[in-house]
Amino acid sequence: MLERLPPLATLRAFEAVARTASFTRAAEELNVTQSAISHQVRSLEEQWGLRLFHRDTRLVKLTENGHVLLPVVRECFETLGDTVRRLRNDTLGGPLRINLLQSFAVKWLLPRLPAFRSAHPSIQTWLSTSSDWVDLEREDADVAIRLGESKSRGLHRTPLIEEEAFAVCSPLYLLQNPTLKAPKDLLRHPLILTSTPSPAATWDDWFRLARLPGVEWSAGVQVSDSGMAMQAALVGQGIALGRTALVVDDLAAGRLVKLFDIVIPSVGWYDLVCRKETENKPKIVAFRQWLLAMAAESTSAYQRLGKEAGSGQVV
Repeated sequence: MLERLPPLATLRAFEAVARTASFTRAAEELNVTQSAISHQVRSLEEQWGLRLFHRDTRLVKLTENGHVLLPVVRECFETLGDTVRRLRNDTLGGPLRINLLQSFAVKWLLPRLPAFRSAHPSIQTWLSTSSDWVDLEREDADVAIRLGESKSRGLHRTPLIEEEAFAVCSPLYLLQNPTLKAPKDLLRHPLILTSTPSPAATWDDWFRLARLPGVEWSAGVQVSDSGMAMQAALVGQGIALGRTALVVDDLAAGRLVKLFDIVIPSVGWYDLVCRKETENKPKIVAFRQWLLAMAAESTSAYQRLGKEAGSGQVV
């Protein structure tokens, strides 16, 4: 079958003519003569036994066969280019490209990233954020960090931090609201919402665990993600559902306090994922080992804060 594949130059000529609708412009783009382009396209048509262009008008148009084949040829070029770029980056020790949720990037990874650069000065890190699942086969990323989405996607998965959810507010908000002494008191306060809440952590779940099922609570400001919800709580706009990784530093520094000993358990795990064929790349191994150490420190810090908490307006 490989012997029957046409030369790459003929496929490039076909794609260029189809895109520009001109043999002349395709020749200029590929820096060859118009006759060379015409010869390459004719050679491709003869090899496949298919007519690809209508040549009986001044405007070059694709035939029905050409319309069917064009997206296939383009996809082949894109796949080849993506693969070569990825291999070149790996071979030349290119940057480690990390895609993650914006909330996790801002609240957890970025404050710790200088320690990674100090430990591995030869590894440059490029960060990008998105809330959708990233396709590591096609996207420009080596690894991704996601919350509880990676178990069945055929990727190498490293669990980092198990998330719990609980009510948090700023110390100033608590000081200004001294009657906030029991879970039922939250019903008189604005609760910060996210537009895409975790299905495993909602205010209804929290009130159910507080033995107040079915109560009507007051919504305050609504934001797009959990990171913004934590920021809204930090500046005193109400009470938010904090998640372990996103609030552990603010709890330890006293910028947030945990309200009551009510925890929604096992919201999910933050996972580091990569393609199985790249899991042993040196830069990925270095980042994984460092992440695991940082995650263990973060978990231990959260557990210590829990032990120090009282039974009231805690941490």
